[in-house]
Amino acid sequence: MNDLIYSKLYDVLMMAGNRASEGKGRIRHSHGEPFTEQYICRAPKIFGLCALLYQIGKKNEEIMNLDITEDRINELLDIIVYAAAGVILLKSME
Repeated sequence: MNDLIYSKLYDVLMMAGNRASEGKGRIRHSHGEPFTEQYICRAPKIFGLCALLYQIGKKNEEIMNLDITEDRINELLDIIVYAAAGVILLKSME
């Protein structure tokens, strides 16, 4: 990161990456596979981008029912990871 005016954005993106690679994502979903081979990236190839959009929508609804700020932040970080999987899918189709 060499642009300090975006440092807070980079911090959040790193948090999302860490949540996927060190936290819930690795524990529940990785099975030792690279991110691009995990279900989060495989499913949209089968079902289309809507598979990710559904998950993002579901997470959004869950956030509205949470009272603990850290839980809300974690759900938002998960949304970022789903969105990143969407970018990976679209880039792979170029």
